Amino acid sequence: MTINYEEVGFKSGLEIHAQLDSHKLFCNCPSELRQDAPHFTIKRELRPLAGEIGEIDPAAIFEKKKRKFYWYEGYYDTTCLVEIDEEPPHEINQDALEIALLVGKMLNCKILNKVQVMRKTVVDGSNTSGFQRTALIGLDGHINVNKKRIGINYIILEEDAGRRTAEDKESVTFRLDRLGIPMLEIVTAPDMKSPEEVKEVAATIGALLRSTGRMKRGIGTIRQDINISVKGHKRIEMKGVQDLREMEKYIEKEVFRQLENVRTKANEPDHVRNALPDFTSKFLRPLPGAARMYPETDIPLIDIDKKRIDALKIPESFESKEKRLREKYELSVDLAVIMARSDQFDFFEKICKINHKVKPMLIATTLNSIDSEVRKKTNKDAYFTNEQFEQVFESLNNDRITKESLLEIFIGLQEGKLLSELESQFKKLSEKEIKEIIEKIKKENSGQPIGKLMGFAMSQLRGKADANLVMKLLKE
Repeated sequence: MTINYEEVGFKSGLEIHAQLDSHKLFCNCPSELRQDAPHFTIKRELRPLAGEIGEIDPAAIFEKKKRKFYWYEGYYDTTCLVEIDEEPPHEINQDALEIALLVGKMLNCKILNKVQVMRKTVVDGSNTSGFQRTALIGLDGHINVNKKRIGINYIILEEDAGRRTAEDKESVTFRLDRLGIPMLEIVTAPDMKSPEEVKEVAATIGALLRSTGRMKRGIGTIRQDINISVKGHKRIEMKGVQDLREMEKYIEKEVFRQLENVRTKANEPDHVRNALPDFTSKFLRPLPGAARMYPETDIPLIDIDKKRIDALKIPESFESKEKRLREKYELSVDLAVIMARSDQFDFFEKICKINHKVKPMLIATTLNSIDSEVRKKTNKDAYFTNEQFEQVFESLNNDRITKESLLEIFIGLQEGKLLSELESQFKKLSEKEIKEIIEKIKKENSGQPIGKLMGFAMSQLRGKADANLVMKLLKE
């Protein structure tokens, strides 16, 4: 059965959570996930409290009914008393605040002139305090996706939760390394009318965030929750949809589920569901409301000066970078897309600027793939510094080596050899020297086809002569 999304009154909004590449939000501990054994463990039980409006949040009541207690794992050198709720929060991380202000500006939000840190009741154990610290930064923004205006309801700066590591019938264990990592929450208006549109908006916001160069990268650093409803059904929030490629399948399954509820007149309340691997979902908890919010009394109001907002420079978009890479540097479309999103983009332009004789395509390909090529050849992990790249390209630009020797040179660098040593080993031969070797090969292999001669020549000249020049001299 094919769904006509317009006919069924489908509408959707996104809640995008992205970790910032900075130290923790309310202390100076590093934002570092650990794999080694924790140094200490503490045990807690959490209780729901009334929020600012005097009511207890229904989601908090639901969690309390589970009657579980919580274990927290920490490290003496990368977690502190703030994480275990034995010390008040420190001043807000100004670096993280600046990133939030920049993203708010990029999303055309109205930035608040005063920021109030709030406590949001969370008693599922993911926060030792029983609440999450969160601050509204901007609201009423928008972005344009495929010429359609998509509303941005608000952008929030908050601390990430603890990392669940174990669970049994009586308890849940969380690791405190993730608790407190600064995170943005971007909430769109329910302006998307098809699953394809939801995916495009998620991809656009993700690209905008990455363009700042200030986001953490890797699995779990960006997470999407999808709000979904059809005509006649309450809003459902689906948590845990991380892979954009699977987003449309999750939405389709949920829409089918809601349509069946409408058909059978099942009066399902609005609630939160957890995404499952087979693209279905299960009930998680009631949808939280305003009752869970109350002010953080340990942190004063934060003044935001308009001059501070005006001074923030919006980074160049990926689309603009891609266009320049194609037109100025003549990169292929696929390589331009990769390089525009690469952390090496600025370095690529720097290398091109000082090495005019080296083709930009070769520079981009080398920066993007040489480590994987070396790894395939040696079965060992490879990592090269910008300084090493600069030295190799400078040698190539000054004709001390050939492009054919690049792989062997980087393998040598991985093995700890000096570039000067490798330059001697793979020194570029003069045209006269190459011609003498080729004449000898022709003489010793008289009557052989050109392909065979090329093979003989490159076995002797590989890394020391340009392949095009070798073929040209063989044909003469």
